[in-house]
Amino acid sequence: MFSPLSPPSSCAPVRTGRIAAILVAAGALFAGVGQAPGEPEPVARGVAALEPVPAGRRGFPAAAAYEANWPQWRGPLATGVAPSSDPPARFGAAAGVMWKTEIPGRGQSSPIVWGDLVFVTTAVPTEPEVRPSERPRRRRLLLVPHEFRLIALDRGSGEVRWSRTAITAEPHEGYHRTFSSYANASPVTDGERVYAFFGSRGLYAYDLHGEPVWSRDFDVEMESYGSFGEASGPALHGDTIVVLFDHEGQSFIEAVDVLDGRSRWKRLREEDTSWTTPLIVEHGGRTLAVASGGNFVTAYDLGSGEVVWRARGMTPHPIPTPVAGEGLLIAVSGSRERRALAIRLGRQGNLTRTDAIAWSLDRGAPYNPSPLLWDDELYLVRDGGLNVGSSRLSLLDVRTGEPAYLEESIGGYSIKASPVGAAGRIYLPTEEGDVLVIRRGPDPELLAVNRLGEPFIASPAIAGDELYLRGIRHLFSIAER
Repeated sequence: MFSPLSPPSSCAPVRTGRIAAILVAAGALFAGVGQAPGEPEPVARGVAALEPVPAGRRGFPAAAAYEANWPQWRGPLATGVAPSSDPPARFGAAAGVMWKTEIPGRGQSSPIVWGDLVFVTTAVPTEPEVRPSERPRRRRLLLVPHEFRLIALDRGSGEVRWSRTAITAEPHEGYHRTFSSYANASPVTDGERVYAFFGSRGLYAYDLHGEPVWSRDFDVEMESYGSFGEASGPALHGDTIVVLFDHEGQSFIEAVDVLDGRSRWKRLREEDTSWTTPLIVEHGGRTLAVASGGNFVTAYDLGSGEVVWRARGMTPHPIPTPVAGEGLLIAVSGSRERRALAIRLGRQGNLTRTDAIAWSLDRGAPYNPSPLLWDDELYLVRDGGLNVGSSRLSLLDVRTGEPAYLEESIGGYSIKASPVGAAGRIYLPTEEGDVLVIRRGPDPELLAVNRLGEPFIASPAIAGDELYLRGIRHLFSIAER
């Protein structure tokens, strides 16, 4: 049963009114949810041999190094799971926060972690973006020059080790003023270098001491749908980085060499704006770069750029990044309508045959959050788009698409961040400034409501026994003291 627990004494006291009502609602939302009749007993859980490929380059670091860090968007396995971590379940603004560092400017990118460093990107305006005379509800962003920065923080103290301005430039269009920024793409690292991607502003490589190695201008000014901004992040495997430019102009995907930024291949795409990040997948001895899209989900050979297969697309302008496991590629999207699609890996060509599609679902799919794949459990957070307080959680069997529970209310919260998991717990940061912790599995339980008092749009990172949360203003490190 999904039962609310009172916050521990180390957390902020329970507030009356809206939060109390949310907790009451949460206590009832999963009542009676359990294993479906006739469903097989759950298998023993552990670190599955998943197919998504960790970030890395020549002389790949050991898998253990990746599991101890969070080197890329969606973590070491590109699934949202930190398989060997155990961060706290309960914390609050007054307890459990190891450090809290204000990040200058604005950025919705997620942090990444390697060794004793935490990396974030941000964009810092060199002059005000809003006219002081304009009322907040009518204000419009002014296009002013920004410093596009990569910042490295000390993992132990939160102090800034170094900050580098990749480029100072005036953006050609704005962004969604509530949910976006000029720094939405998470950086990625191979343990030797860290790569920061600013879309139209280019790709930048630094060593871990902050020394620039190379930069790459892709000679494009993206035209995002509704001028909502750019968000697709880089995907890294071996000696190749893949970047995606899906927009209202000519879309394309390009692979570049990690050593010098030179192009390995480039392919034009028949797609409009998307905000998804490519996924690198190994299957059957072949490495693929898979990109979701409104028209097609397309798999490219990582070495040559050849289109290996493509399947019917998502809903328009997809945001979530796909996941892969159990021989399947799962793509989801939730704009205008909901769609989840499980594609059997190992196929080629246009996948219109029914045997190429393992299952599909037209409910529960997220608009913003990427899926959380934990062994054979697929968690989807339906965030309700712009509808406040309507987020819902679903758990599906990744092999069959059968739900253990579907579109269960999360007690009136709004969630744009992607869920992460560790130690049998799912962490859900909310726009309301609370972090929900839910027990994984078909019998979910609300373990804690942790109040930090700052809205969260960016997705968390987990490394070691630490949880990293990027709020609107601050980066938090959560750990046991």
